[in-house]
This record gives sequence, C-alpha cells and structure tokens, in this order.
Amino acid sequence: MKGKMLDYYEKWGKNGVLDNRLKAIEDMVSKSATQKEIAKILGMTEKTLIKLKNKHPKLNQAFIFGNDELKYTLIDTMLKKAIGYEYEEMQTTIEETKIGTKKRIVKYKKKAQPDYNAIRYLLVVKFGREFNEKKEEIDAMFERLKAREENWSNASSDEDNNKS
Repeated sequence: MKGKMLDYYEKWGKNGVLDNRLKAIEDMVSKSATQKEIAKILGMTEKTLIKLKNKHPKLNQAFIFGNDELKYTLIDTMLKKAIGYEYEEMQTTIEETKIGTKKRIVKYKKKAQPDYNAIRYLLVVKFGREFNEKKEEIDAMFERLKAREENWSNASSDEDNNKS
C-alpha cells in the first residue's frame, strides 16, 4: 500500500530544506516580492501557495515576518529621510599621462537635508492628530460627534421621563 502524497511543504521537510525555504520566502517578502512571484520561484501556482499557507502555520508566519521586516525597513528609511543623513559619493577620473593612464578617485561627503513631508508624516503617525495639519477640523468634528452622542442620550432619557 502506498503512503499519502506529500505536499511541497512536507517534501521540503523530508528533504531537510524546509528552514532554508521558509527563510528564502521571508527574505523575498521583505523585499516586496508578490505572492505570485514567490509561487513562480518555488515552482508552484499561487493557488497552491495559498493552500499551503492555510495548511501550514509556519509557512504563513514566514510571510508575516517578511512583511514586518519590510515595514520596519520602510519606517527606518522614512526616519532617515526625515532627520537627514550623511552619505559618500565617489568620482573616478582617468587621466592620460606621458607614462600611461592614471586613475584618480575623489570622495565627497554629502548630507541629505531633512525632508519636511517625511517629518510631518512621522509626527502624525507617531503622535496623532496633535501634529495633523487639519487638527482644528478634526477637533471640531470630534466635538460635534461628542455633542450628538450627548443629545442622543438626553433624548432617550427625555422619552423615559415623558412615559412616567
């Protein structure tokens, strides 16, 4: 009697490559690869990959970890852009001389200036409406909603009083 047919995940486990595959998937997701692209690289259809993710929690977790890594990389990049950063540029020149060619490398240190839009975005996301450019409008809407809730509760208590 034959054993049951192993799926890709189970075959990876049997062949001892499961951890490597999970790490590769996590890396691909962290570099913004789509599920469809990952499935193609793994030699399966996207539908098969979805079924495997639903069946095997560790595989699904690799996608979650990859997405988290991408998110933190993007936040870190936005933070660098917000506060500015130093970087180095190199310029290579080749000069012809009497004895041959001479290669000269000049390095420049540069500073990327802070980006106002990145600063504003991070302040709003991290510290809320206090830094939103529409703070006054949001506060006014919040007050109107609060007043409406108070009116609703007063209306129901007025009805209760009228019944007595």
